[in-house]
Amino acid sequence: MSHPHQRTVARGSTGQFFLSPEEIAIGSVVYDRDSDMVGVVCGAAGILMRMERPTHLAWEVPYARLRPGTEWEKKQLAALAKLQRDRERGRS
Repeated sequence: MSHPHQRTVARGSTGQFFLSPEEIAIGSVVYDRDSDMVGVVCGAAGILMRMERPTHLAWEVPYARLRPGTEWEKKQLAALAKLQRDRERGRS
């Protein structure tokens, strides 16, 4: 059995990918298949979702390339956020 982050999901799987941009709430943790990264949705413009990671990396991606983040991916993002806070605190 593989780790959750190594599993791949077929596009045709029910409920795995968003069918419209309206299904994606600002603040949602989602996985971007194009960049192979998990991020938080921080805005939307038409079909493009604005994404951000705790490292302040920001990008835009079409909603159809996103899927909801798994529990493992949400934990991964939370750990990255903690690491980033600790790094920034060390620079002050």
